[in-house]
Amino acid sequence: MHDVVLGAPRDIRPGQRPVLLQRNDEDFIESTLDELRTPRGRAVLSGRCARAVDAQGTLKLFQPIQRQFHIALVQAWCEQPGSPRIDPAKVQAAGMVVRRLGADGQPEGWMRSNGRVRGWVPLSRTGGADADPQSAHRLQRKLTGVADIDRHLSGYALELADNRLDEDVVPIFMAPPDVCAAAAQTIYYGVVPTISSELSEAPPAATGPEAVDFGPQSSAFKEHLVAPLKGLATSFPYAGQEVVAGWFDASESPPAKLPPDVSAQELTELSDPDAGPGLLMREFLLLLRQLGSEFNAFDGGADSAALRAELAKIRLTLVLRTGETVARTTSADVFLSQACQRLLKKERVDGALEMPTGWPSLDGSATRDLQAALHGALQARSRALISQSGRYDEPGARYVLRAFVRLKPEGPCPAHVVWSGDSEPYVIAPWFETADARPPLQIPLPDASDRNMLKALKPNVAFVVPPSMQNLLSGKAKDLMEGKGKMEGLGLTWICGFNIPIITICAFIVLNIFLTLFNLIFGWMFFIKICIPFPKFGSKSPPGPPFT
Repeated sequence: MHDVVLGAPRDIRPGQRPVLLQRNDEDFIESTLDELRTPRGRAVLSGRCARAVDAQGTLKLFQPIQRQFHIALVQAWCEQPGSPRIDPAKVQAAGMVVRRLGADGQPEGWMRSNGRVRGWVPLSRTGGADADPQSAHRLQRKLTGVADIDRHLSGYALELADNRLDEDVVPIFMAPPDVCAAAAQTIYYGVVPTISSELSEAPPAATGPEAVDFGPQSSAFKEHLVAPLKGLATSFPYAGQEVVAGWFDASESPPAKLPPDVSAQELTELSDPDAGPGLLMREFLLLLRQLGSEFNAFDGGADSAALRAELAKIRLTLVLRTGETVARTTSADVFLSQACQRLLKKERVDGALEMPTGWPSLDGSATRDLQAALHGALQARSRALISQSGRYDEPGARYVLRAFVRLKPEGPCPAHVVWSGDSEPYVIAPWFETADARPPLQIPLPDASDRNMLKALKPNVAFVVPPSMQNLLSGKAKDLMEGKGKMEGLGLTWICGFNIPIITICAFIVLNIFLTLFNLIFGWMFFIKICIPFPKFGSKSPPGPPFT
């Protein structure tokens, strides 16, 4: 039996790497097969090889949403004089695998086991890059042919989890017989996947392979914390006074009109975030944000129980009242939870809520315990917010494609896999990147000046509006723009019908207004908005040159 070789089809590209084509025609499979039939067509295909590269010079493939499709082509031939094409009857199965190159440059396969998706796994765990991608065939090749021995070997092998890993195989198909005969080659083709809805069942990672250390004692984590959470003594603003909700508005977005629970002096002081009470209030609100939002300290249930326990150990000193000789204290977890509720959530807190003098200095042991609890709460928060890893979710990940044929047993030779070489490493363009091969989709907007046409645009979508939202929208537009709208009050639920093209006009106008505003910051208008004059549809215009 002669050795079989798998590589690029002749007349397209030499070598043992699969050919990766890029096409944007609708019936790209049929077009490719048709061009494979003739030498001229195969020359055309050589010009359709994927050539786009990223900023680092790595080959770049696109997603179907970008209306670009990629096809892998390989041919199989016998390694003997004349390189005759392989007899298709000798092929038991054919396929290709997409492998990710890890941080160390070693290939990883997308694995399944026992009906569960295991995600990207180093190929060293399944016998290397040349091993059969299917576990049943890998185990079959290790058998001796002696029933008793093979039974024990199989039982032992199946006890090892890695021996049950199956690498995901993308099907490839042999070109029709007339195509192979015309090309004098046994050619296989398959669509290269660049998207996938599959999610790994492995726990999601909060950091990428090149991310900095963000452990509880890392400098990156500790520097991210506000001063109190670093264990540093910190003064609080307006110590001894009742905490009022208006402080937040006065500090974050000072209103033109004095809030009812804030004095004129407080409004002036809080309007300056760089000095005095304004600076202290900004730092205090940041403390509440980190604890309440980032670490979910007050609403996290069991996930943040350890953090609340550490906060409960910290006592915040209150201002001495007339006649007092011993300072009163309050638990940090109780006070900060109520302050977060009143200032950030704008919720009612029953009873008095007095501002303490500040946050005490913590010793090294207490600081480490607090930061360990903070990190644990952050990990729990990350698990809730970060979805499981998708197959092609890692930005900038590099992949290679490799095709194979599994040859049928022949005489004493068992079935075995023959691999092509690795394709050129490639990245997958993000969905928002535009491929230049096709013009953008056109969305005609209605003519807002044509009243007869507008009368014909009947509502084709309806919104169910709750009473609170209806009360807000039914007020004066001027009050709404100034933040004076009110949602309180009784009312009825409304159903409001709109026309989608009219909604599109409104969105288009608002988009252009905000693009102009943001252009002052980003300077992006030149790149993202291109407008050219175009004759009105149906208007008379000079005839252009004839089509050729």
